[in-house]
Amino acid sequence: MMERLLARGAEIGGRAQARQVQRIARQLRIMFGSRSVSIDGAQVRVSGRGIFRRWLTEPSVRFLSGGLK
Repeated sequence: MMERLLARGAEIGGRAQARQVQRIARQLRIMFGSRSVSIDGAQVRVSGRGIFRRWLTEPSVRFLSGGLK
């Protein structure tokens, strides 16, 4: 009984995590436009020229990255 409950909880948590990762990736694609945003498991990665400079100059990008920790 307890094993099924734990498995169900893990399944529900995994689906919620996947939805959240997709939501964050969607927001980042909107913010960075043509920049490369990829999903690797539970991680969202942003790469491309000018990403760090934009992080330094735009408060909205710093705010988003602070909320992802």
